Amino acid sequence: MPAHPRIPNPQEGELQLFAYELRELGEGKVSVPWIAGHDETSVSKAALYAALSGTRLPKRETVSTLLRWWAGDPASEDPDLDDYYIEPVWSWIDRLPRDHEGRRLADHWRTRYQRLARDVVGERGFRPRAERVAIAVPPEQQRFIRELNDLLGKTGLEDELWLLLGNLCSRVERYLAGESIPTDETCWTLADRLASFVPDLDRSDRLDTARRLILAAEVARAARVRDRRIARRGRTA
Repeated sequence: MPAHPRIPNPQEGELQLFAYELRELGEGKVSVPWIAGHDETSVSKAALYAALSGTRLPKRETVSTLLRWWAGDPASEDPDLDDYYIEPVWSWIDRLPRDHEGRRLADHWRTRYQRLARDVVGERGFRPRAERVAIAVPPEQQRFIRELNDLLGKTGLEDELWLLLGNLCSRVERYLAGESIPTDETCWTLADRLASFVPDLDRSDRLDTARRLILAAEVARAARVRDRRIARRGRTA
């Protein structure tokens, strides 16, 4: 793994120690640019490098991506892992064969990350929520809704959401109404479930669909944050 300009000091705290030892785990293995450039990766190179800098707590998806390549086995030919990359964030670890040499290591890092996340949240403490303000559905969220509607339309079952989505139905109705936006993990699950109703979509198409949906959701979330800030400033002006 190539050196990164920001090498964490493991003496500065648990977050820095975690990042430092995660870098050590990657020594001699595939590089961050290679991981970020792989077709199966949906996390950016910047996010992967940030996880190794120790400056802030990385997202679960980011740590999970590094562990797949450095402690797991993304190229496994185990027939039970056909849908390896479209599983929720951590479940790929539990789907590795029990005798897989990387399973225990990956599970150790997952547990370590979860403990670190709890500690970081505890150190920050709880802050009062900002006052809620009413905003219109921003254009970026409207684009996400169109992206989701297009995906529903490809199944031909958009008028039978319960049959199509099962327990996700009520949540998807809220997404379509502009009331909420799904997490990245839910986007993966949703895209995979809907794509299973479109026979002519191959594996690559499914992954591309999931990535587009995740990107649209991320942009929509950022737009809502932006518009809420603008609305709050208007109240105090």
